[in-house]
Amino acid sequence: RTMRPPALRLPSPRSPAAQCTVGTASLSVIIPAYDEAERLPRTLEESLAHLSTTRRGPWEIIVVDDGSHDSTCEFVAARLAAEPRLRLLSSGRGANRGKGAALAAGAAAARGDLLLLLDADGATPLS
Repeated sequence: RTMRPPALRLPSPRSPAAQCTVGTASLSVIIPAYDEAERLPRTLEESLAHLSTTRRGPWEIIVVDDGSHDSTCEFVAARLAAEPRLRLLSSGRGANRGKGAALAAGAAAARGDLLLLLDADGATPLS
């Protein structure tokens, strides 16, 4: 006879308990980037502004530069001093390992209880 684990019962997303938990849990937004110097600035600025005004719990944005040949890494590095919740991981110039590896590196470095994956082109904005 096979034993089944008990069913996991999550609160309804609309219940006050779920909203409180999700609204105050720590959040890590992971943005993989490869040669995104043209598109990343807008996405990053809009994401920082949105999180700064809407999040009740702690959050961070992790940009994972996956070996860009352009100024992607330099752009993010210049923003680090002004925004302590922004983090940069880099595989090194020209060391492109692919989007999956960049996402895995970001997830491994994340400090948040919740992870959100966001593309650098801003196709799906946080707002």
